Amino acid sequence: METQIKGPIRLEVDASDTDHGIFRVVQIVPLVSDAPVVLALAKWLPAYHAPRGAIDFLAGLEFTVDDRHCAWLRDPTDPYRLLITVPEGAAELRAEFQGLTPTEPSQGRVVVSDDILRLDWSAVCLYPAAANVDHILVQPSLKVASGWGWATALEVDAVDGDHISFASTDLRRLLDSPVMAGRHSHTEMLDPDIKLTIVADRPDQLPRDRTVLDTHRRLIAEADALFGKRPFSRYDFLMSLSDQIGSSGLEHRSCSECGVRATYFSNWDSSTTEHDLLPHEYVHAWIGKYRVPHGNLHPNFSSMTDEMMWVYEGLTQFYGHVLAARCGLISPAQTRDAFALIFATYDERPGREWRPLGDTDMDPIFCARQPQPWTSWQRSEDYYSEGLLVWLEIDAMIRTGTQGARTLDDFCRAFFAPPDGAGLDPPATAYTRADIIEGLARLLPHDWEGHLAARIDRVAPHAPYRGISLGGYQLAWQTYPTDWLAHDSQHYQYFDFTYSVGVKVGIGAKLIDVTWNGPAFRAGLSRGMEILAVGDRCYSTAALQDAIDLTQTSGQAIELTVRRFDRVKQVRIEWRGGQRYPALEPSCALPRHLDALLAPRVSLPEENHV
Repeated sequence: METQIKGPIRLEVDASDTDHGIFRVVQIVPLVSDAPVVLALAKWLPAYHAPRGAIDFLAGLEFTVDDRHCAWLRDPTDPYRLLITVPEGAAELRAEFQGLTPTEPSQGRVVVSDDILRLDWSAVCLYPAAANVDHILVQPSLKVASGWGWATALEVDAVDGDHISFASTDLRRLLDSPVMAGRHSHTEMLDPDIKLTIVADRPDQLPRDRTVLDTHRRLIAEADALFGKRPFSRYDFLMSLSDQIGSSGLEHRSCSECGVRATYFSNWDSSTTEHDLLPHEYVHAWIGKYRVPHGNLHPNFSSMTDEMMWVYEGLTQFYGHVLAARCGLISPAQTRDAFALIFATYDERPGREWRPLGDTDMDPIFCARQPQPWTSWQRSEDYYSEGLLVWLEIDAMIRTGTQGARTLDDFCRAFFAPPDGAGLDPPATAYTRADIIEGLARLLPHDWEGHLAARIDRVAPHAPYRGISLGGYQLAWQTYPTDWLAHDSQHYQYFDFTYSVGVKVGIGAKLIDVTWNGPAFRAGLSRGMEILAVGDRCYSTAALQDAIDLTQTSGQAIELTVRRFDRVKQVRIEWRGGQRYPALEPSCALPRHLDALLAPRVSLPEENHV
């Protein structure tokens, strides 16, 4: 039997060394027996959907009992477990080590810069491997850089200058409550119990437009209208605006980490495709954190499964877009643009010929979210956006089948909101696929088991379309990008010719995606190549656009000169269709359920701004 503990673990983290991005850690672990001591670092992080614990960044490990050195070795069957030899009768173990962080993006997501830091306790907290994480108490404290603002969902005991002492909490809640700090910050109370803290690379990047901030406030009201009840007593949005700190969207029970580009607020009109991030992570408080797929809810962080990601992430992706439209973060027209692009992308994805949607649940585990050579053929976490289409169809089916009397909102309110008497912070509860089917059947009798099996478990030749068609719209093709795609292309600096010649072109004329078996693929192009020339002209986006457009009248192939590594070659792309971009246009179907889905549910009076 492995050693258990008799009281709170004391965890002291000094995060003030932002020059090096090093967290210096001291832990005091009380012991109760003479059994071998086995400490672990969290291996499976729920928000990452994969065993991505930062064990590789743990360094300088020293263990002592009463100033006597204790030998340790790593468990050969699990590198996240450390086997420590302690003297007989030892009352407490002292651990000192460093939590290193990436100093450049090639090493992983950068979390510390000269102006911002994000601390995930999972990267700096060792705990008894055999214990239930809900029964391990930790008393954490943190030192931040002098003068920096900070925010976290943890309860604070005391603040002494740059040193913060937090109230004791169980390990699950601690690891689910990161800290964000920054030199330049802004705090906005979205309601009395919900706070938005924003840190930025520079002070001029912080929000100034009150109208824009009000859309974030309306998000809270729309989510309340959707779910009815909250599964938390307070909530903190931890938002970073940075081109130095890595972008991220990580859900937690009482907070979320939302890392966006530095221009999120300062270029508000073109950062549109990032505007659904806060709604997405907020929805996770209900879908994924309070109600959890059965395989995601374990007594420790050493094992987990990625089952039902089409619910956990797919339904959240759906409501991230829907709530963004309802509160005004994204317009309904732009949301329809997004749905058009999502449908066209996944309907034309060649990988659906061999791989069912449900199998993409495993992608975070074996792909580690690294770039893939042939995304359209391999598929890549398609449960997010094709999952959105699955739920868009279900909503339209419920609206149609009940003549508008019921919607997917009713399912979410009944299934994901806490029941009466659950308390302010009710414990997470698990659900199964059978529970989902039963909940849907209460709203609309239907063979939901067969319906979901066809879309999730089996190879499907097409993506779900009825959410669009029953919604009163139809897919159309046009010769110019929609606002949604144009904003995304401008914000992330690429040009998308996926639906014509089958390529995306990024910075430096580099191909950042090539569609499997598309025109460019058949011409011999692959990801990573650089376009040097279009015909006899040096490459420019305009030259490539002109060449694609001319195919409709000239009938001639598109001639490119490309470079791969140190070789240069000429290729001919056979294509006759000009530029093509997906959009939605109204159909003859009435009523327009899609418009009703995206319409606001509440109207707020003029705000008293904090």
